[in-house]
Amino acid sequence: MNIVICEDDIQFCNYIKSILEKYIVNNHFNSKIVLTTSNPDNVINYIHNNSEITIYYLDIKLQNNKSGFDIASIIRENDYMSPIIFITNYEEMMSLTYEYKLEALDFIIKNNLASLRQRICENLKYIETRQQKGYMKCLNIKNKQKNFSVPFDKICYIESIKSTHKLILYYDNGMITFYALLKDIEKELDSRFIRCHKSIIVNKNKIVNIDKKKHTIELSHNYHCIYSPRCKEIIK
Repeated sequence: MNIVICEDDIQFCNYIKSILEKYIVNNHFNSKIVLTTSNPDNVINYIHNNSEITIYYLDIKLQNNKSGFDIASIIRENDYMSPIIFITNYEEMMSLTYEYKLEALDFIIKNNLASLRQRICENLKYIETRQQKGYMKCLNIKNKQKNFSVPFDKICYIESIKSTHKLILYYDNGMITFYALLKDIEKELDSRFIRCHKSIIVNKNKIVNIDKKKHTIELSHNYHCIYSPRCKEIIK
């Protein structure tokens, strides 16, 4: 898992980096710091060119026309799973994380260094635990416009478009069209997914009802798809 730090106080940025590096080494945490910067544009460039789950440490007030909230909003346009931790001097800005609907993991105040170190380590432990339990598994896909990281537990089903190499991924918040082969995508998914038809992979956890006469599946968020009667795992 990658780590990105955006902080305009260079000394403080290095302090955060040292805490993270020590935790990674001491706890054998499978992670690496790929970017430390004071420039929000560097983070935005990273976001647009990477689809991996990333841990973001963001200062809120930056010496730039963009804030940590602006960066977080861009992250959340494509990426629902990457943990965002705000680190700031301004406690009164905590409520804005809810107004922006950024789903931040934590909001840490800078002025208590002992508490800051503890909170950073606690957050890493929490992230590691979720990762081990499979809560943070994502399907990384690309289309012409963007890179997307879609959590497994938000995917309803994936369907191939006949006579093309296009797939449509239907998820909780909408749909994404991209180029890939269904058999290749199937290899990236886990046991909660099943190939219910030659052109469809469905998330079993999203199934609401099965119509055995019409050979159709009703899924959450009012999605429907067909299935093959030969798919015994669906009809049993």
